[in-house]
Amino acid sequence: MKWEDLKVYRPLTKEELKPAYKDFTQIVAANLQSFGFHLVGRKLVMLSNDLFHIIHLDTRGSWMGLSEYFKTEISLVAVCDKSPFIRKWELVGAKKIEELAVGIRDNYRITKEYPLLANFLTEKIIEHVLPYFDRYDTSLKVLADRDAFEYGLHMSENANLVLFSELQNGINVKAEEIIDNILMIVRTSNEYIDELNLYREGLQTGNWALINQQLASNKQEVFKKLKKIIPA
Repeated sequence: MKWEDLKVYRPLTKEELKPAYKDFTQIVAANLQSFGFHLVGRKLVMLSNDLFHIIHLDTRGSWMGLSEYFKTEISLVAVCDKSPFIRKWELVGAKKIEELAVGIRDNYRITKEYPLLANFLTEKIIEHVLPYFDRYDTSLKVLADRDAFEYGLHMSENANLVLFSELQNGINVKAEEIIDNILMIVRTSNEYIDELNLYREGLQTGNWALINQQLASNKQEVFKKLKKIIPA
């Protein structure tokens, strides 16, 4: 029996939701392990050259508590960007799975039939998401297709992807502009703003040694966080 052939779905109680989500995530992770993905919390992470390929099974629900509905998010993250693992921000370079897989809904309900749903989702990831990841297996390929990662004046998660993709490759086409726009929007000083100011100084003075030193420090911190999961 396949999940898409089911006509009746049995709901879970609130008490059953949390263990069901955990088991559901483990099934998807086991199905994708042979493709190089490792489970990090609710994220399936694979290292691809100088990018992380991430599949986020967002089961957080709403502010009211755990929901019976979840969403699937796809993301590309530069290895020198501390956002998702150290700062624990929302994912950068993100797309919803329905943007890649026609016919997929924007959310799915966890029911007692969740093992079938996990296998269905895995099939769609293999069919539609993995080719997308193959298309962007390095940050240079992201930069070669900038139109696919647009961002507006007020920035977006794509801005961080383009910024770190440029910095990792010693490029300053949009990097300084992105930094200036972010600094104009965010007035409060914090660790990330301090880092951006360092990059800005390096770009304005041509001091790539300064930039590369910070990027190397970021990468070391990220891989230390993931050392038990992702080989350096």
